Amino acid sequence: MKAVIMAGGKGTRLRPLTCHLPKPMVPLLGRPCMAYIIELLHKHGIHDIAVTMQYKPEVIRDYFGDGEAFDVNLHYFEETSPLGTAGSVKQAHEFLNDTFVVISGDALTDFDLEQALAFHKEKQAKATLLLTRVPHPLEYGVVMTDQNGVITRFMEKPSWGEVFSDTVNTGIYIMEPELLERVPLGQEFDFSQQLFPALLQENRGLYGYVSSGYWMDIGNLQQYRQTQFDMLDGKVQLQIHGTQIRPRVYIADDVETSETARVVGPAFIGKGSKLEDGVELGEYCIVGENNRLSKGSKLTRSVLWDHNHIAPHNELAGSTLTSRIVCKEASYLGEGSVVGNHVIIGEKSRIEPHVKIWPHKQIRDKSRLHTSHIWGEHAAKTLFKTRGVSGLPNLELTPEMTAKFGTAYGATLAAGKTLTVSCAPHTFTRLLKRALTASLQSVGTHVIDLGDCLAPAASFAIRHLGAAGGIHLDWSGKENERCLLACMDAEGLPITRSAERKVENSFWQEDYARASIERLGSYKDETHWFETYVHTLSEEIADEGEELPLSRMKIVIEASPWLQPYLVPFFEKLGLEAIHVTTANNQVPLPLFTSLAGANLGLRMLDDGRTLQLVTEKGELVDTDLQTVFLYLCYLHSRPGATIGAPVSAPELLESMAEGLGATIIRTKEWERAILEATEQARMHPLFDSLFAIGLVVLHLGRTGLPLSELLSLIPSFYLHREQIDCPWDAKGEVMRSMMNKAKDTPVDLVDGIKFYHENGWILLLPDSEDPVFRLVAQSQNPALAEELVHSYRDHILNVLQ
Repeated sequence: MKAVIMAGGKGTRLRPLTCHLPKPMVPLLGRPCMAYIIELLHKHGIHDIAVTMQYKPEVIRDYFGDGEAFDVNLHYFEETSPLGTAGSVKQAHEFLNDTFVVISGDALTDFDLEQALAFHKEKQAKATLLLTRVPHPLEYGVVMTDQNGVITRFMEKPSWGEVFSDTVNTGIYIMEPELLERVPLGQEFDFSQQLFPALLQENRGLYGYVSSGYWMDIGNLQQYRQTQFDMLDGKVQLQIHGTQIRPRVYIADDVETSETARVVGPAFIGKGSKLEDGVELGEYCIVGENNRLSKGSKLTRSVLWDHNHIAPHNELAGSTLTSRIVCKEASYLGEGSVVGNHVIIGEKSRIEPHVKIWPHKQIRDKSRLHTSHIWGEHAAKTLFKTRGVSGLPNLELTPEMTAKFGTAYGATLAAGKTLTVSCAPHTFTRLLKRALTASLQSVGTHVIDLGDCLAPAASFAIRHLGAAGGIHLDWSGKENERCLLACMDAEGLPITRSAERKVENSFWQEDYARASIERLGSYKDETHWFETYVHTLSEEIADEGEELPLSRMKIVIEASPWLQPYLVPFFEKLGLEAIHVTTANNQVPLPLFTSLAGANLGLRMLDDGRTLQLVTEKGELVDTDLQTVFLYLCYLHSRPGATIGAPVSAPELLESMAEGLGATIIRTKEWERAILEATEQARMHPLFDSLFAIGLVVLHLGRTGLPLSELLSLIPSFYLHREQIDCPWDAKGEVMRSMMNKAKDTPVDLVDGIKFYHENGWILLLPDSEDPVFRLVAQSQNPALAEELVHSYRDHILNVLQ
């Protein structure tokens, strides 16, 4: 059997480790990752190996040569342009004339390839994907198989709502050579995105084999470090080149160690390195070849490559240093800091945690680096949350961070294009808007400033201006003060996940170019658009309700003082008698005030322009789920035959209501963009636009002539029960796999999360994308049954977590 090692990776997320080094050549305990892969293949009797390369191929060829030193035969195939995984392997099709293994050169594993091959032969498979179970499957391709190993479904880099298992594709495949006939020569083509989906659709021998050994994709700096810690802990079966002087402490040849130096371990010290008096290596230290650690220096959980000079009394606390670095006396490098080749760090300098320094930089004496030098730091969390980029004001979301985000966003998605900027009326959001505007202009993005605005009005302005998109700065309010950067595309919809990833990559790597002085973005002030939006919406509603007795209706509206000047003309245009109150000046709670005022309707509208609370004429707060159903009912009556998106967690009653009105409900993910994309008319939706929703409610009350409480009583009864269960991030995939196994005899829907259907109702299991929790939502005609469903599934999850 032959093998192909894919070694073309640039390792962008590993920079600055990979600035001058292809990803497979990144060292693990002093040796390139790819060396361990070659030894694994040799161990399982595979000696003829093709190597596909693209980024800095000469580095790989110079190190491994023809493979003689490893007792294998290496054959090199170089890409001049990216060809994808399958297109890359296709180059070696004449060499691959029998069953062969495809394996990455930048992941570490000790899988038993012979057992996997036996499985492949037994099943007479055309392709067998080697799978493994991981605690955090979000970054990988999730794969589902039946009990015979036949692959039934897989998702590439899913969201949490699409993680139906913790079994993932390792990128190691056993394949028959005839499959390469389906891959075009010299064209970009991918195994996971093109070849395997085609085989799955045709039911053509696509199998998955779950391997029990060790596997780690060295995709980011945290994984790079953890892989080496695992090697020291013996979690992976391989040969470490050094003498084990005591458990988990390995020392290579020609190491000099002072009698007063102390090695705590686990540790690895490479050939020719020197530890002077008083040096202390704490736990999990990896020191490569020919490093000099001078007296009194202390290292903990740090990785050093080769030929580094650490001057006296340095402290490295969880840092990663590449090669030929000079750390002058008494410097400190914090946790997660990374230093590229040929860097000089001046004496008494302090490199703060997670700062990266690109190669060939010189840090002056007594410097204190809070931010990365030239390139950005790796994020511990994702930048984008459910609705955009959010954080605590002036702590997590600062003017500096906002400016950096605007630069990355403009350069990645809108260089030379026009974006709108807008904000909720708060001192801090206005401050951030100024920083955002300047940063966008600096990369050549033209800016239209909409001023103080609601997010739905900003979306409206984007569509009418023909802008390429917009960024709206929102404010959550005093109870849970958070600031939000909501990013919209040319249709006024939240940007796609792929666009988010592009911006996020650019943000963390700071991989963007400034515009020349002649090409700076322009600025235009058009702060009338909120007023235009309110006026246009009120006219449309007034036209639709022209024949209705809206003038007999009295409402109470509670909103912020800044909104009042806009709301007054809105309700005047509709001919309604509106009593305007604010939370600050209203001495009586809104429900009671609505009843005392003899109003037909009470409304509480929040500053985000999306959140609305209805109150009946009797002074009763309308339940959230009942309000959702009622808003859909109002929409469907105003737009006969319409198609509208509804999140998978919304009550099941919506379908029967829509059917009775000749309309269509499309179930979507919980994500706002998915719901809006499924809604045909004007991208307006009552769940995301408070003023639009108010207009629909007023029209429906006028159309029926019935009180709100009576209209609500006509809606068939239903009960939803919701609970939230804490779940560590690393356990979410295991829980989803366990729940999918539970679902074998139960009808399920996999639109978002897992929705189980039972005779007495349904229950939705939804892993939260922002927090380490699961959300459970159950519906039944009986509240006790809904609660019983939730408790049953909650207990199953808790059992998995134990």
